[in-house]
Amino acid sequence: MPPSPERSNGNDDGEDNGAAALPEDQVFELLTRVPLDDLAACRAVSTRWRRITYEPAFAPLHCRRAAAVSGYFVQSMVRNRYVADFVSMHASPPAMSLDFLPSPHVRLEAVAARRGLACCVAADTLRRPCYYVCKPATRQWRALPNPRVRFRTAATAMAAARPSSSSGAGAGAAVDFKIVRLSVVPALRDRLRCEVFDSRRFAWRRAADVPLCPESLDPSAPAVRAHGAAHWLRWPDRDTHAQDVFAFDLHSEAWRLIPLPREVEERDDPWARKQISAVEGRLCLLVTTTEAAAAMGEEVLEVWEMAGYAEGRWEKKMTVSLKSMYAQEGNALILQHLHSPDVAFLDTFCRVMWYDFSRGKMAEVEVKNHICVREVFKFESDLIPCEFGKARHPPPARTPSNSKEVQKGGDYCMF
Repeated sequence: MPPSPERSNGNDDGEDNGAAALPEDQVFELLTRVPLDDLAACRAVSTRWRRITYEPAFAPLHCRRAAAVSGYFVQSMVRNRYVADFVSMHASPPAMSLDFLPSPHVRLEAVAARRGLACCVAADTLRRPCYYVCKPATRQWRALPNPRVRFRTAATAMAAARPSSSSGAGAGAAVDFKIVRLSVVPALRDRLRCEVFDSRRFAWRRAADVPLCPESLDPSAPAVRAHGAAHWLRWPDRDTHAQDVFAFDLHSEAWRLIPLPREVEERDDPWARKQISAVEGRLCLLVTTTEAAAAMGEEVLEVWEMAGYAEGRWEKKMTVSLKSMYAQEGNALILQHLHSPDVAFLDTFCRVMWYDFSRGKMAEVEVKNHICVREVFKFESDLIPCEFGKARHPPPARTPSNSKEVQKGGDYCMF
């Protein structure tokens, strides 16, 4: 799989090749028409182009002009069954779910957020699990061979490359992807078993074990993709109480541990809530604490951004009081993700919202089936059908809206 454009540092020192000569409004108009698959490469052109693509007005216009969707898959447990629904703050997003998969009960495991692919597994406890790769925006799916499912899953991550140029543009373009699955082997209490699925071989293979305590990862925490790697916040060490971030590069299959900021680690606040997120392609640490505002009895959110990924250097970007947000929307809000530097994505009973810390609530969506959201997956996708890796035959030449039957014996299915 070729390196992702998100791994490139881009042209941070200036804009060459005539990019600086274009007025900003023309650059904005140009970028809103770029296909979603090429947007990451455009962000690597210069810091100005990158900044423009993350402006609040950019995403809704780009989704309309480039025929794309952007939002979140929220997953909950309802009557002992997983339910995953797509939500977006943009007007009239297309309805997306996982109800087109052949298994009636599936769990969303991981997503390739910028390519619109998802990895799901049949969650019926009475049957052998079955893995699928799918594209919810086009209702396509393909069954995958199973990994060693007798070992409990500790973490799953997914990454996809842009569609292959050799297959041509448009419908049917092949997308190469990788899935990494870390599992717990009862006999090995000091390491995680690692398996990697490569769509070019269309098979799982055993990779080097990761010598980490299996219980240090939260199996319900989705991977956070940033800097070309997948990240998980580990539980505090039982002896030292120190915490760190586990990073796994799906391209090189190398891993590392990133310490948290010293100021956060040295703070004596056992009730501080920590989580990681990706904002504008950079890894961020979110710390909700009452220590800094104990005298006022209010909670404070600290946002730390990864300023130097190679050396693991954090910088505090902002500290904001949550008192006003709780006063307006109630104390039952749960911070799930940082949507942008100033906008949080939160959930509460049967609804999710986007909240701007300076301007208040921006959007709210009712989610009737989600009393308590378990996982949140950032998700972007175009609406173009594709091939999942190397197909043995081309996908059906039909639109998703007109296709109803299931092709039981084939690799590709559309509904």
